[in-house]
Amino acid sequence: MFYQIRRIVVKEGFSDQVVESFANRGGLMAQQPGYLEKQVLVKKVRRGEEEVMVMVQWESEEDWKNWEKSPEHIAGHKAKRGAGSEKPEYIIESSHDLYYVKG
Repeated sequence: MFYQIRRIVVKEGFSDQVVESFANRGGLMAQQPGYLEKQVLVKKVRRGEEEVMVMVQWESEEDWKNWEKSPEHIAGHKAKRGAGSEKPEYIIESSHDLYYVKG
């Protein structure tokens, strides 16, 4: 198994917008071969920040790669960003990591 994990730190009060964004995009992903499940976790942190962790479980890295390069995934990102728009100002930082389940 394989996990794709996105960590997004936002200004306090904005975690719901990130959660909603991933909830709205989840339907097409769930139909992809190899998709197993998605979990969205929210953590309150100090200094007026919140952290959203999105963990998507796939049967294999290949299944995840197929989703990443699928027309549906690419079109979803283009629609979300719009022409020339930048990340929302409430996002402080974000990271993307890949993990293999070994035990």
